[in-house]
Amino acid sequence: MPTGWGWRVAVIATILILFGNAAGLAAGPNVVTVSWATMAQTVGTLLIVIVASRWCGLTLAEAGIGRTNLLRSTLIGAGIGLGLAAVLLLALEVGAQLGTPITYQPLHGASISAVLTHALVGLPLQTAIPEELAFRGLVLGLLMRKLTPLRAALVTSAIFVAWHVVVQVQTLAVTNFTSPWQIVPAMGLAFAGLFAGGVIFALLRLRTRNLAAAVVAHWLFDAAFVTGLYFLTAS
Repeated sequence: MPTGWGWRVAVIATILILFGNAAGLAAGPNVVTVSWATMAQTVGTLLIVIVASRWCGLTLAEAGIGRTNLLRSTLIGAGIGLGLAAVLLLALEVGAQLGTPITYQPLHGASISAVLTHALVGLPLQTAIPEELAFRGLVLGLLMRKLTPLRAALVTSAIFVAWHVVVQVQTLAVTNFTSPWQIVPAMGLAFAGLFAGGVIFALLRLRTRNLAAAVVAHWLFDAAFVTGLYFLTAS
């Protein structure tokens, strides 16, 4: 066991949080546009994972990377991701029918080809894979050395939320929420949703003993949600 375990985890978490928010600020809120900033964020995240893993001696098994339960893990992740997206989209549609629709400006005027390219290519390569390697692979793997699975999942999810602060603020800024009574609860719900999603992804990784479940669940949730929101907005 490397010495200074807590210090090393704290340093890695701080670097991830600072980098994630800085990269989010540089990339901006337009999710369907590929930019140098988004590509740099992907490369930077992967570099942090590689360097930090070597620094702490993290093994592939500790990160959940391997062939063990690969197919089962992938299928479970796909079901969970699509199911969560369906529930959230249904809630948004019910809200729209009750008179509180949500609009997301970057999707206005976007072509269906751009949305599908983002969902099928951009999200897995630029979001799901690097973020899951960083959080449910690197951070969770390190925390599991000394914490119980539940505590490790909770701490990982809190760091995951902190990584998304700028992204969430930017996202809400390009919705139709303009008044404080809309923005404050929406922000709270967004961060609560991120935390819950982080816990679910962590538990998927732990229960299936493979990172594939978290990667696929993360990807398909985001992809189904963005695509569904595009059609809801268009309607």
